[in-house]
Amino acid sequence: MASESDSAGLVKVPGTRTCRAILGCLLVLLAFGCAKKDAQRAPALTDEGARSVYTVNYPLAYFTERLAPEGIGVVFPAPADVDPAFWKPAADVIGRYQRADLILLNGAGYARWTRYATLPKSRILVTADGCRDPFLPTGEGVIHRHGPGGEHAHEGTAFTTWLDMRLALCQARHVRDGLVRLAPSSRESVDRKLEALERELSDLDSRLRATVKVWGERPMLASHPVYQYLADAYGFQIESVHFEPDEALSPEAIQELDALLADHPAKLMLWEAKPLPETEQRLHDRGIITVLFDPAAQPPSSGDFLTVMRANVERLACATKAKPCP
Repeated sequence: MASESDSAGLVKVPGTRTCRAILGCLLVLLAFGCAKKDAQRAPALTDEGARSVYTVNYPLAYFTERLAPEGIGVVFPAPADVDPAFWKPAADVIGRYQRADLILLNGAGYARWTRYATLPKSRILVTADGCRDPFLPTGEGVIHRHGPGGEHAHEGTAFTTWLDMRLALCQARHVRDGLVRLAPSSRESVDRKLEALERELSDLDSRLRATVKVWGERPMLASHPVYQYLADAYGFQIESVHFEPDEALSPEAIQELDALLADHPAKLMLWEAKPLPETEQRLHDRGIITVLFDPAAQPPSSGDFLTVMRANVERLACATKAKPCP
């Protein structure tokens, strides 16, 4: 804004009212710029609209984003460097869950903190309930750690239900029910969106069934016990160990692997993340192919839940010779 000068050449300072107006404009512009920058950084998982839906893992957040009508914000607050299944949110984050209009839980023992936190029952929807009975057991748990979440064991009930695409679809339908309960007038548009998601999940289901037809009952290994529903749904014969992708195999781990291979002579091993080259070489020496099969409990660095699952299926189909490798 240009300054006015009086006849003596002195600068005339704008009045207090004018200064306040200028300051107000600057604050509005600054707030708009920050909001735009934040929206570009994480538009989908931290966007609280007029009504908010909080989820405990990324698959549920993705299904909700795909189906939600305008004005409903989807929030998945777990940090990127933790396993959401074993995450322990701080009191202020639990408070945000408590104030949400809808809280989407996975069920099957996922997110153990929800057993002890006081959450409003009328706003909780357990998405895996009724999708199968009973849920699968994990088998004997081994205490270990990965990430900053501390020590834990994969024991009790298996919880990566969405790796069975039929269960994922069942959970998505329950998400639809919760959204319609929040916004009854949106039922028609939510149902249309669900139809599209159903087609995509059903296609993945068909492709996995085609893969196992080629692979048959030949044994597989898994780096972590998280593939129970994948194995059960599609007939893969999977035995699990507890190997971390970012850690070299210890002599004890090698001994455990060799003992397992004596009874379960696998030639393929699923990993949640790409293992170290040294680990890949150790496995290669034993005739084992490593295959990245990301469970997608956290948002990917690029793409979304479906692109991750499609890539998983492509890699598995290539490794099992169900389709030509690119």
